[in-house]
Amino acid sequence: MPSQISDRQYGQAVLDSVQSGTYPESEAIVAAELPPSALPTILKLVDEAREDVKKNIRQISKESASDIDGWISHAKQLRDNIEDTQKSARTILTQAQHGSTLKCQVNDAASKVDLLKEELAFNETLARTLGILGGLRQTLSLIEKAVQKDDFLTGERLLEEAENELGKILASQNPKVAGVFGAKIADLRYTIVDSLTDCWNNLVHVDSTDLTISIKDQIQRGSNLVDFNTIVEVLSKLGLLEEKTSAFCKDLNTVILIPRLKSQVGATVYSLNVEDNAIRISGELADLSIEKLFSDMNSVIDFLCTRLPSSISTPLAALLMPSLTHRLISNWLSPEVPMDVKGIQRFRSVLDLVVQFAKALDSFNWPGKESLVRWADGIPELWLNKRREVSLDKVRKLLVGGLGSAETVERVETQIVSHEDGAFAGNGGENEWNAEWSDEEGDRLGEHLQPSSARENEPEGEGEDDVSAWGLDEDLDEDPSKDKPERSNITDEGAEAWGWGDENDDGEAARSVEARNVAPKRTTANGLSEALQKNAREVTLKETYNITSLPKEILEIITHLISDGEILRKPEYIKSPIASAAGGLFSLPGLVLSMYRASAPAYYSMDPSGSMFLYNDSLWLAESLRLFTGTQFKHSGQINLGAAETEISALESFAKRTYGKEMESQRTIIGDLLDGAQGFANCTEAPFSQECDIAVSSVVDRLRDVYEQWKTVLSHSALLQSLGSLLSTVVNKIIVDVEDMSDISEPESQRLTTFCNRIAALDDLFVPQQAPTAMPGAEQTGIPLTAVYAPSWLKFQYLANILESSLVDIKYLWTEGELRLEFEAEELVDLIEALFADSEHRRKAIAEIRRASIRK
Repeated sequence: MPSQISDRQYGQAVLDSVQSGTYPESEAIVAAELPPSALPTILKLVDEAREDVKKNIRQISKESASDIDGWISHAKQLRDNIEDTQKSARTILTQAQHGSTLKCQVNDAASKVDLLKEELAFNETLARTLGILGGLRQTLSLIEKAVQKDDFLTGERLLEEAENELGKILASQNPKVAGVFGAKIADLRYTIVDSLTDCWNNLVHVDSTDLTISIKDQIQRGSNLVDFNTIVEVLSKLGLLEEKTSAFCKDLNTVILIPRLKSQVGATVYSLNVEDNAIRISGELADLSIEKLFSDMNSVIDFLCTRLPSSISTPLAALLMPSLTHRLISNWLSPEVPMDVKGIQRFRSVLDLVVQFAKALDSFNWPGKESLVRWADGIPELWLNKRREVSLDKVRKLLVGGLGSAETVERVETQIVSHEDGAFAGNGGENEWNAEWSDEEGDRLGEHLQPSSARENEPEGEGEDDVSAWGLDEDLDEDPSKDKPERSNITDEGAEAWGWGDENDDGEAARSVEARNVAPKRTTANGLSEALQKNAREVTLKETYNITSLPKEILEIITHLISDGEILRKPEYIKSPIASAAGGLFSLPGLVLSMYRASAPAYYSMDPSGSMFLYNDSLWLAESLRLFTGTQFKHSGQINLGAAETEISALESFAKRTYGKEMESQRTIIGDLLDGAQGFANCTEAPFSQECDIAVSSVVDRLRDVYEQWKTVLSHSALLQSLGSLLSTVVNKIIVDVEDMSDISEPESQRLTTFCNRIAALDDLFVPQQAPTAMPGAEQTGIPLTAVYAPSWLKFQYLANILESSLVDIKYLWTEGELRLEFEAEELVDLIEALFADSEHRRKAIAEIRRASIRK
């Protein structure tokens, strides 16, 4: 389509775009291409527009020419003003420079005046300083002459004057001159001090080789005679006397006092000789008595007070006496405190000597009396502390020495038993009280014929765990705060310890202990009523168990402490120095038992059966202490039975805790071994079959090993009860594991039966103990008491029967037998469903079992 746009339109569009930046309104022009033929027209239009712009510029320039001329005129005027201002500034600068020159001249003149003034002042100071230096030089010369003549008093006085003059020189700010004269004065001071030290060493001569100290009143130095008092006075003025006194005190300690005051144990004590002007240490001392010691100390102090001026002896006493009294008390007096009450009478003479020595110190005006009096007043506490240390150290040494040899002891207890209890039936009669009995009487006899240690602590309710049977649950569940009176009752005064207490408060405790130590009365032994007393008879129960040698040693320590406390209460010891410690002495048994309870577990654990030995030892010690305290209270009435019973109860609780911890440890081991069977799942498939076999074998071996370890420690009844508890742990876990199996195949049932039979073989460990009248080496016979000591044993035996029985047999055991006594109906139903496939016979059997359980 031919273009309808003219060249004029193209040119106008380009011109509008250049001049005003606008675009043509016509879409055709915007979209069209610029043809070359339109270029001349476009250039023509641009030239015309440029010419129009030039014309407009010229016209505007002509119209504003008058304004531009005014601007130029103003600019010329401004330039003239600037030039005038510059001329004025140069004039001001010239005038300022002239003023600075005048000021410099004034300052220069003032400086010269100040210099002249300083010169005058310097000349005056120099003249004054030269006068001082001249006098100081003359003084130093006089000091040198005085030192040469050993005139130390004059030399010291002149030295002090010279130092004052030197201070004036320093004040006049002449450091160089002062430094020269200061060095000279220091040399002179050193010369004086050196001469004084030489004189001191000759007047107070210390010979460390010969162990001798001599003190002279005066010495000869050349042609001059030097007096001791003069030397002391000069040393005091120079401030050196304290240093010399301290050094002499150290020498006196090292050369004289330490060799004489050495401890008598493991060291050689040397004799001390005091002469006119010397103290000498000679050979080994033969007389090690306290009398000789105090005689030597009095001689030393008298010598020092006589030979030394008070200006030395007074500060020397303050330095010397603390260490002297410390060595005297620690090395000699404290070891003299007797450990036994029998030595108290001889110790009184030592106290008399201490009092005499304290008075002698007062007469010399020497300190130290307070320390000796304080020691004498603290003798009861010191003696009590020594007894405490020795007693606790004995306990520690006993434990460190090991358990020693085992010893068999017997527990005897008398019980009132009714004929109806069947206690007189059986093979053993009275002597073999724990012999075999029938199944029907097992539970009742097990209750009546438990060992006394178990029965005394047994709670009223019987559980399946041996912890309750032995009273351990009471100890583990009790509030720890119940043990607090144990510690609060032990005081140094002993009012709440094992000693003297309130007579009224001890009444009830006395009656309880007496009742505990007397054979049980017929009316309360077994809780029999009056109607049954006529048919009852007395039975003596005996059993033996083993203890180590330690509890008897501990008992001996405690009985010795209590015996000494009772001796101190006697009239002849009321005025003894340690009489007031009697009350505190009764608190020491509690500390001994606390030490034993705290330390024993660590040492007993070194023995394989250590925990059970500790259990036996603690119970035997508690029983012996209860018997001893009851007997002592009857004889003297000086035992605080309440505090004693608290300690004994704490010891019994400790024994129960020890037993409980050991049993828990064994249960943990057995449980870990059984965990290897992994619940007996897949017990017929490798490798689970081997794991189950290993687990059962390990448990059996472990129980037999425990039996072998404990049978030489525990009584037979306690041994069976402990093993019964462990066996209960085993069978309970096996029962639970089997009941948790949802499907038991016939091979698995046979395998589980085999495992149960291997566990059942442990029945031979529970055979009753052989009667004492039996021939040695005779084979033990009788029905095992496993069911008595392991409550779940019958259920375990029934489980083994169920695993290998038919449905008919199981149903018969439930309906006609005693299976329902051990299993709940749903327990048995779950086992039947796991053992037998679903069938009409199984459903009928389960229904019959449930109906029988409802009728029951």
